[in-house]
Amino acid sequence: MRARRFKVNSKIIFLFTVLSAICAIYPLAVIMVMIGCFLYFLKDIPLNRLNEKLFFVVLISAFFGPYLALPAFPSLFLFRIVLWLHLFVFLFSKKELEKLKRIKVPLVCLGIWLLYAIFSLVWTENLSLSLPALYFQFEMLYLIFIVSYYIDSIAKLKKTFKWLAIAVGLSIFVGLWESVMGQHLFYSAGNLLSYQDFRATGFLVNTNDYSVYLSFYAPILFLLLLEKKTWFSSFMALGLMGILFFIIIQTESRSGLISFVLILLILLWKLIGNKLFFIVCSILGTLAICVYLGTHTLSFESLAFLSGKTDSTNERLLIYESVGRLVLEHHFLGVGPGVTPLYVFDALYGTVNVPVDVDDTMSAHNFWLSNLADVGFIGICPFLIFFSWMVIKAIKYGVKKGHLLKVVPLCILVAFIASTVASSSIFEMRVVWIGLGIGIAIIQLLQKKEEENICD
Repeated sequence: MRARRFKVNSKIIFLFTVLSAICAIYPLAVIMVMIGCFLYFLKDIPLNRLNEKLFFVVLISAFFGPYLALPAFPSLFLFRIVLWLHLFVFLFSKKELEKLKRIKVPLVCLGIWLLYAIFSLVWTENLSLSLPALYFQFEMLYLIFIVSYYIDSIAKLKKTFKWLAIAVGLSIFVGLWESVMGQHLFYSAGNLLSYQDFRATGFLVNTNDYSVYLSFYAPILFLLLLEKKTWFSSFMALGLMGILFFIIIQTESRSGLISFVLILLILLWKLIGNKLFFIVCSILGTLAICVYLGTHTLSFESLAFLSGKTDSTNERLLIYESVGRLVLEHHFLGVGPGVTPLYVFDALYGTVNVPVDVDDTMSAHNFWLSNLADVGFIGICPFLIFFSWMVIKAIKYGVKKGHLLKVVPLCILVAFIASTVASSSIFEMRVVWIGLGIGIAIIQLLQKKEEENICD
């Protein structure tokens, strides 16, 4: 027995020595070793159950991005590794695609949107920009798909919300720390660009992205807090509202603030009803006017960004004009996926006397215009159909009386619209597409419940 045990241990030591030598020469091999060990320990778990667990790992790791990466390979973080592992396991597991029949139209539209973008590689003007753009587009569509696929019951939705609350809660804590202390994380724009201010970014890079991100997931946090109608939960919800409002004000993001206020109004309207909502808004509006008229000396410096960003506004208008001209020059056919930022940079800074170390691309800061310029009118039509479907469904269930859950897709839609004009990197913002996927999953569950009630 002892000899056998020693023999096994000798094999393990030999294998460990060989792998150590290989990883010393090829550091990336450690990833394959980690995946191999991970699969070995999970070999007895059924594929469907394994993939469901991997889904939650994909979901949570997406919120932390490069902060869950190997130090030597910051672009190869946990999310990307687990995403491809999930896709591999999903391809060989038993699928239940029939449960997606209620949302078949939007998913097919998103698939056509991706296929047309791939087809547009035929005439793209810069393949090195188009290929990464297509990867991000595939990544976000797969996120929407798996969120819609795995959240197929209210129980799984609640479980997902609880996991998301942990990730979002950590991000809010980081944002609050940044807003108070002025210290930023490693991949924050404040740290990368070496400027010291109190605008929070959380686990993201830009302030606009972070403010919209908070608007996306605020309804979910409020829903969890208000699930039990107690004074304590109401007090916690008010405290959370104050913290989020403070952080978003600190980011100086106009679109983030507007979307957050609209979402709060929608939630308030759903909670207290039409008549009481009108009375409360009238009282609050009257109080605000009285305070303003009674204190002429007030200078709301913290809200000066709402009207003081004239340079930023003028730059946006110039970008929109340039992208519009680009669309017309190419006869609404598109310049290829991911190529528009190259033209935006040329329009703003020209093509001469540009330093070599400067990135020669700049976002259009408008998802709709950018995508229209990338893939043309035909290419953006499938996404417009998908978006129209979601608007109709979100409004349909949002105006109905009932649980607060019914209005969450409408709140998510408001935050998504804000992100399309606020974010400079919406294709790379996984948290946006996860939020959109959650909105679709909720609509699917509401449709399912509606059909069951009709049958009863």
